[in-house]
Amino acid sequence: MKTSRAWPALTLMLLSIGAAAEVGVVTLVEGNARLLRGATWYKLVPDTRVEEADIIEASDRSHAQIEFAAGSLADLVGAGKVYLAPTAVKPAPAIVNMPNGWLKIAVKPPGLRLRTVPFDLVVVDGILVVHANGPAADFFVESGGGKLVELMPNGADGPARDVKSGEYGSKSTTAAFTTVPRAPKAFVDAMPRHFVDPLPTLAARIKSKPALVAEREVTYAEAEPWLAGRDRPVFERRFASRLRDPAFRNAMLPNIARYPAWDRLLNPEKYAPKATPVK
Repeated sequence: MKTSRAWPALTLMLLSIGAAAEVGVVTLVEGNARLLRGATWYKLVPDTRVEEADIIEASDRSHAQIEFAAGSLADLVGAGKVYLAPTAVKPAPAIVNMPNGWLKIAVKPPGLRLRTVPFDLVVVDGILVVHANGPAADFFVESGGGKLVELMPNGADGPARDVKSGEYGSKSTTAAFTTVPRAPKAFVDAMPRHFVDPLPTLAARIKSKPALVAEREVTYAEAEPWLAGRDRPVFERRFASRLRDPAFRNAMLPNIARYPAWDRLLNPEKYAPKATPVK
């Protein structure tokens, strides 16, 4: 593997990643939470501005509230994480990818699309409580409504159905998606207690803008779940800079077949045109 040949191509790949837009502010942090911007972890504190493509993680029994510039609110309770996916067209509904954790969202127009592993929830105006645990997820519509979009095996949008105020929906790892008129006791008992109350609106009071304090670079073990998801090409570009780190690169190499862009970058000789034999 001629890694020295890869760095000029890697530089071009990184230069193609544009600057991210600011989309909101973190107004509450309780417990331990952190923010991943690019490939660097930062400590998450109240008043931190968040940008498209940021990842927020809250550890067990911690929580962080995001207030979006457009007016929606989202409170993440850990152990959980969310990815604030970029949107191609502005203004557009926010896109929040949550593979695991608890989330309460109070959505205002232009809306929000919450992506879990088994389904997406598209809400323009409403309040929902969602619990995700990888391929299993369930939710309760506190008020308003929206649409639930089930995902096909290839990740494309599948059938969509309306979800209404008071409705509870669930998708387990073994059973089909089901809905019932109200949330079961087990869901209510497991729900974070402060989700019973309305999410507070605090962004207007914020005057400071704290500087981000870097902690360390992302490891392959932390990056791998995002590289395995539906946004794999995006995260291949995003984490390409970490290929310069031998520890990251060596941890990734047993799985390099999953990352064709990285394989091409690190092993250019495999993709060089074959010389035509001279007759």
